[in-house]
Amino acid sequence: GLPPRILDPFGGGGAIPLEALRLGCEVFSNDYNPVAVFIQKCTLEYPQLFGSNKYEWENLKSSSNKNPLLVEFEKWGKLLLSQVKFELGEYYPNDPDGSTPVGYIWARALQCQNPLCGIEIPLLRQFWLSNKPNKKISLYPYLKNNEILFKIVGDNYEEIPQGFDPSKGTIIRASITCPACGSVIDDKTNRKLFREGKTGNRMIAVVLHKPGKDKTYRISNNKDIDIFEQAETYLNNKRNNLLESWGIDPIPNETLPLMSGVFNVPIYGIDTWGKLFNSRQNLALITIAEKIRNIYNQLLSLKYDEEYAKAITAYLALAMDRLSDYNSTLCIWAVMGEFIAHTFGRQALPMISDYFELCPWSESTGDWNSAMNWISRVIEHSSNVGNKPAKVTQGSATKLPYPDNYFDAVFTDPPYYFNVPYADLSDFFYVWLKRSVGDIFPDLFSTPLSPKTNEIVQMEHWDKKRYPE
Repeated sequence: GLPPRILDPFGGGGAIPLEALRLGCEVFSNDYNPVAVFIQKCTLEYPQLFGSNKYEWENLKSSSNKNPLLVEFEKWGKLLLSQVKFELGEYYPNDPDGSTPVGYIWARALQCQNPLCGIEIPLLRQFWLSNKPNKKISLYPYLKNNEILFKIVGDNYEEIPQGFDPSKGTIIRASITCPACGSVIDDKTNRKLFREGKTGNRMIAVVLHKPGKDKTYRISNNKDIDIFEQAETYLNNKRNNLLESWGIDPIPNETLPLMSGVFNVPIYGIDTWGKLFNSRQNLALITIAEKIRNIYNQLLSLKYDEEYAKAITAYLALAMDRLSDYNSTLCIWAVMGEFIAHTFGRQALPMISDYFELCPWSESTGDWNSAMNWISRVIEHSSNVGNKPAKVTQGSATKLPYPDNYFDAVFTDPPYYFNVPYADLSDFFYVWLKRSVGDIFPDLFSTPLSPKTNEIVQMEHWDKKRYPE
């Protein structure tokens, strides 16, 4: 007559504990990784505690019949976006015709090493902007006054020139070909120049949309560059102010290790987590983190129960982490579908030569609203799973706080041997969680990066270094 008591000592993302809750078990889950534990709290504890009216406190009665936790998350998430948009809106302006920027296509750039040439080469894997069966639009490079410029060609634009193949860019597997003189920068020289800081970033094009209409494109102009530089200036001031009040650099300055085949970006000089984002991306993220902190304090001032306030804030922090995954310099514009492809297309951080910078409120692809929609669905679903919350703990599976014979079953999918370095990958999210909710969840986010000393996985074949030989 009692529900079986189930333990998963390596809970990870919480799949097994969630199924155990679905079956009506009394569930206990543990993980060594704080990011995994944080996700589990948001799927196995908070929805079951606060996602049903029967668990709601008297002073937090909702006027809606909807899930109270969902109502609160959506209300504060919309408020946060309006605050961020009010502060940063001038750095993502609409076009004169009212079109909203979906985002900006950037190319990293290197100077041609041929002394007789020396032009700046934008590094583009290919020139397509849209490669749908019914919509073919491309960048077309041309040389003018010893500079490589671009125009847009294809459907509803100037015709694609005969003989031009948009699938062939200026860089293939780290080897660069100068479109002006044809000389080649080999992969080793390319990486060396990046590490020496002899590179640039060039905004190439802007992707735009209007509600109910197809996406359009235009070449970036001096005004776009000026606005980006204004955002950089604002970032520097805001960074200094937040550093003083937070006691931690708001831009993640923690070291990003070199792990051959997984984290290759340090080979190019990207050796801290914050360097995975350009200035305006960092500005958007630290501003969101600031608003999340402020909202938590506002919830407490409004006499919300502390645990309820933590739950609402936790989901806002997860939305921010989702946004960071869709707004780094390792995101690409997916030309086959005209959407942004997120950072973790696979479990690695490979170098990307050209990338897509998202407008956080584009209402088109990968933005804050999209992040909220995904999380809302999880809250709604998980609130209907289990009659009581799981007990989620963070720590080593060798030091669990339970007596012998306490569980009816231990059911687990143990950590992978050595094929995925989950702890190192999780640091991409950990560094932002530490800045948004680190003070609210000090037990999870007090260390510089996620703990790894007592990992069970075997990682000796990855020699973590800061720089290559």
